[in-house]
Amino acid sequence: MSPVLPSFPFSRHLLARLYVCFLLLGTSVAGVAQVSSSAAAPVTSKASAGASSKTVADRELHTGWYLSLSPYTHHWYARPEHRPVLMAGLEHYDPDNSLMGFAVFQNSFGEPTAYVYPWGQTYPNLFGIEKLTGKWSAGVLYGYLGRWQHEVPFNHNGFSPAFIPAVSWKLSNGYEAQISIPAANVMFQLQIPLKSFAR
Repeated sequence: MSPVLPSFPFSRHLLARLYVCFLLLGTSVAGVAQVSSSAAAPVTSKASAGASSKTVADRELHTGWYLSLSPYTHHWYARPEHRPVLMAGLEHYDPDNSLMGFAVFQNSFGEPTAYVYPWGQTYPNLFGIEKLTGKWSAGVLYGYLGRWQHEVPFNHNGFSPAFIPAVSWKLSNGYEAQISIPAANVMFQLQIPLKSFAR
């Protein structure tokens, strides 16, 4: 959630983000095809039924509201004006793998900033790795005013569109370690299920 830097580095990171998006799209299409073929094929063994039950239990474990925290963001191209980026937010995961949420953070220039994203999708078992999940979210940023208004594209009076790809690794009890890749940085996050506080 940091600024767009000079055009050449930003172009490289934009290409990298597009590459991640194509990978997620390919994984999504493959997943839909696999689900369709699985639905067409009868369950022939207890092992298949057990695997299906495990998938349902895992999906239930990783749904609902999450507290999202980020204590550190690494900038690919450091600048003297950069400040530490701290973020906190809430994110909701639905059983159909869609997501939405909002976050507030101190941006790379020390300004309070908000990100609201009503659109998003997760891709569990990315590349066939059980604990790896691909994600993307899309919404609106508010921040980057005054001197910093040109640090994000399409900024109008502080409002700008945002698209953020991410990958996460499932930990125990529904927790997730996540890496988000906004543009010119990488944000390290911890996703904490709110249901864990009720245990």
